[in-house]
Amino acid sequence: MYLKRYWSQVLARRNGLLVAPTEQNWRFDNLLLNGLGLPIEETLRHLMHAAPTFAEFEAWVLAKNGGHLDPMQVARLNSLFMGKPYPAALQQNLREVEAAPDVLSAEDLAFWDEHGYVVVRGAVSKEQARATELAVWEALGMDPLDPATWYQKPIGKGIMMDFYHHPTLLANRQSKRIQKAFAQLWHTADLWKTTDRTSLNPPETKLYHFPGPHLHWDMSLEPPFRFGTQGLLYLCDTPAEQGAFCCVPGFHRQLESWLADLPPGTDPRRVNLDDLAVPIAAEAGDFVIWHHALPHGSSPNRSTYPRIVQYLNMYPVEFKETLAWR
Repeated sequence: MYLKRYWSQVLARRNGLLVAPTEQNWRFDNLLLNGLGLPIEETLRHLMHAAPTFAEFEAWVLAKNGGHLDPMQVARLNSLFMGKPYPAALQQNLREVEAAPDVLSAEDLAFWDEHGYVVVRGAVSKEQARATELAVWEALGMDPLDPATWYQKPIGKGIMMDFYHHPTLLANRQSKRIQKAFAQLWHTADLWKTTDRTSLNPPETKLYHFPGPHLHWDMSLEPPFRFGTQGLLYLCDTPAEQGAFCCVPGFHRQLESWLADLPPGTDPRRVNLDDLAVPIAAEAGDFVIWHHALPHGSSPNRSTYPRIVQYLNMYPVEFKETLAWR
């Protein structure tokens, strides 16, 4: 129901005719695209560059979904936009997630509270992780056994790939263990999955140096600060020195006071926190969730094999984010 409105709003923005979105419009935009399995940046880029008719945009949406939309997901979106209860079958699915055994133990949750991140072991099988890794190699046209091919052409935006719609990526997003872990952290099973990038971080060489992303935040540093999560799935075994994900543990508990103590005029995004960062090693099929208030990033790969990951987040309907960017 919201699709045509979204299309018209983006094209109006393209023509300079639309003011900044309200919080509800921003939230509905995200729910619409994530509910339809559409990457936000890819969708905006298509609309802004191609300026399709609405029929052409509908065809593009269908093509990105293999020509078929999940009727249950469409019903879920329409119920949300109309302010009506979910269909009974969907409500039953959510109750089953809530009743499923916990994935995060009491010790895991205590670790999360203290450090702001947690590792879900065996979130997908090693076989499934390997299948996704091979799909990444195929999409890049590179040979995992021939390091020379890893540097012959750009991976994407730095180490980030615009690779979203392969069936094995979709299968990983359906992981019950990942969904249950997020449900425990958000205290609800009614979560929406993002369709996010994959990434390949090759080893540094004399000619190739790690391009980032270095430590950063993907949230506004303008109060009020709200709870939020981010996550990634390791697709190959990744020791600390293999360009592992890194973060500053516990920073979610001190961000507000740290900002207040900065000298006037300091840009917090330019403060070097590298000495506080910790690499998070994990195995293929393990999933890392972190609090979005943690400074985080990738790290230089000083091993002999790339770090390969799939990004994925989940969030509830009422998720809020500060739109004023700082």
